[in-house]
Amino acid sequence: MAAESSPLEGLRALVRDLDTGSRSLLHYPQVPMLDDVRREWSELRSELQVRRSLRTEAPADGGPLNSAVLVQRMLDTMQATSPGYLRHFIDYVDTLSWLQALQDGAASGADAAKPKRTRKPRNAG
Repeated sequence: MAAESSPLEGLRALVRDLDTGSRSLLHYPQVPMLDDVRREWSELRSELQVRRSLRTEAPADGGPLNSAVLVQRMLDTMQATSPGYLRHFIDYVDTLSWLQALQDGAASGADAAKPKRTRKPRNAG
């Protein structure tokens, strides 16, 4: 029994060490270039999202109050009047959509973890 628990205890100790180490920045080297890379990546991602949004065309058979037509008109107007605001808006919507997907994934995982309830048959009588 002691031989079986030894690897398990070693693994638990490793997880404890990693967990305590992750709370302290002293264990990790500071990489100033990483902030620059994150900023550049964020700008590139924003630019890609803006291009995708502007490339989408409104449906040809959509009337003036069609939601896809209205959204496309809004994006075109934002691009013409305030491209910086459009970038900010697209980032905001992208973040909201990511959070929604995260919440939906957590909800479906929680639903899968719940045991299915079965109905008890009613007693006739």
